[in-house]
Amino acid sequence: KPSGRWNGCNKESLRAYFPATERILFAEHYQGPYRPKDAGYEAKGRALKQHVMAPLIAYFRDARAALGITAKQIVDATGKKNMVSHWFSASQWQLPNESDYLKLQALFARVAEEKHQRGELEKPHHQLLETYTSLNRQYAELQSEYKHLRRYFGVTAQVPYTDVWTHKPVQYYPGKHPCEKPAEMLQQIISASSRPGDLVADFFMGSGSTVKAAMALGRRATGVELETERFEQTVREVQDLASQNG
Repeated sequence: KPSGRWNGCNKESLRAYFPATERILFAEHYQGPYRPKDAGYEAKGRALKQHVMAPLIAYFRDARAALGITAKQIVDATGKKNMVSHWFSASQWQLPNESDYLKLQALFARVAEEKHQRGELEKPHHQLLETYTSLNRQYAELQSEYKHLRRYFGVTAQVPYTDVWTHKPVQYYPGKHPCEKPAEMLQQIISASSRPGDLVADFFMGSGSTVKAAMALGRRATGVELETERFEQTVREVQDLASQNG
């Protein structure tokens, strides 16, 4: 709050700093800055991609295991020192380009012949590319669905995006609830943490300021209030607001 009762305090007589702020637990249920980067959403995304790409990952991994191809042999054949793990393991898997794949095919064919084993990596590159394109499309669709299930959080440069906000308190008016929060602040919270059409719940509804802000932003809302008189007044106000907005 930009101003408050602390302005009238005798500062010299205080034994602690005056509480000029209100604390709100908001947008907390997500990995924090002190948790490992591989936790949470990013890890789930990687696991999802590995699951979708499993047929191609297994094709390369099993072929290498069957012939006992070493990393050095792969590097010598392709000249790509850092790509062995990307081609032949699930971690950050990538499909080799056609040029590298032809080199790998030649290597695997030579080793198979030397060991008198059946050939591996015999599928043509264009067939693998078709499979990859199809699987990648599935991955994109699943990722989109998964992203929609993720806890929404969106801010812009036009609103405060630190954890300290400054808002003027609601001025007195007849029927004002003592704990009513500024409409602008509530709209910022709702906009940052929900999508249009989402359900916003306030279990200490009071004057219904949260419900009203949610309605103004195209969200659905539900509220709970213990005091009967206050509840009935808020219901009337919300009904009037709904009728005004059609």
